Amino acid sequence: MTQAQQSAQHGGRMLRWEAIDHPAIWLAYLPLFFIPWFIMLPSPAQMIAAGIGLAVFLVVYFISLKAAGWRLIGLALAALLLSFALAFTNSNWTVIAVYAAAMIAELRPAWRASLGVGVFAAASAGLALATGQPAVYWVLGVFLMVMVGIGNISRAALQDKNRELAAAQGEVRHFAAAAERERIGRDLHDLLGRTLTLIAIKADLAARLADSAPDKAVAEMRDVAAAAREGLAEVRAAVSGMTGASLAREIAGSKTALAAAGIACEVEGDAEAIDPGTSAVLAMALREAVTNVIRHSGARTCRIALIQQAGGLELKVSDDGDGQAVRPGGGLAGLTSRLTAAGGELAIEGDTRGTRLTARVPQGALA
Repeated sequence: MTQAQQSAQHGGRMLRWEAIDHPAIWLAYLPLFFIPWFIMLPSPAQMIAAGIGLAVFLVVYFISLKAAGWRLIGLALAALLLSFALAFTNSNWTVIAVYAAAMIAELRPAWRASLGVGVFAAASAGLALATGQPAVYWVLGVFLMVMVGIGNISRAALQDKNRELAAAQGEVRHFAAAAERERIGRDLHDLLGRTLTLIAIKADLAARLADSAPDKAVAEMRDVAAAAREGLAEVRAAVSGMTGASLAREIAGSKTALAAAGIACEVEGDAEAIDPGTSAVLAMALREAVTNVIRHSGARTCRIALIQQAGGLELKVSDDGDGQAVRPGGGLAGLTSRLTAAGGELAIEGDTRGTRLTARVPQGALA
């Protein structure tokens, strides 16, 4: 957790001495406290009292910089009462009252700060009237109490909004990272499932042909190497977020994989006329469906049909194998999430006649 987050969590203010807006810079107005002394020199006792009062004020002021809640209220009230005491030192005591108003304006929530500033200003005006203070000193001071208070309240509200925005941005980054990890995991599953299945089938076939037909075994191993290189390229593309999946290319790859598994493949529909976004979504659906056909169904025939419908496309993959073999899992769950994100849906039916997977997406879906 950063210093800013810790400060926000505990309700305090993050202060850095090198920051140009550090509250200590506002002490530059403190010399205004001595203006009346240039008109009428105070007595030695008043000077000593003013010096002690200013020293106490500085301690209170710096302690208040990291205070919050009731502690901040107590410190601000102490500064206000101190300004009242300094009213009898022939000084511009309202300067200290302005600092007190600035302190109470840091209170949260804003309505409490507004109430505190109003009470402090009213109390200062009441003291000035009750003691017959010259209006030239206290009227401007009370006005500045209100103005400085409003300014601090507005600044504090802006800082709170900025902290909330920063926290929201942090959450967005967290969710974006989680979504990216989920996307990579889903893509790797979808991309590698069929490729590894094809490699396993061809490797087994090459092993069986090694003695009786070495030339064919070599050809199968070349196909294994080609499939491995293709899988590596797909993994790299998935990690970079640019899978570039194409339904036409996926149909061609599916026909090769099904043939290697001894499953006849029938294709109906034109995949070349589909827009890239829809093509990419249906390509991943086809890959998962064909992988399940090869791994689980024990089918002899697989049919791939692409059907144009009003407002979208429908991909149907059916086989004549064991319709109860396919069970919901990570691949189908990921495919469902992918289709849902693209505004589509997935339906699976299985019985003694085989399995039928239907993926529907709207036209122009995004992968």
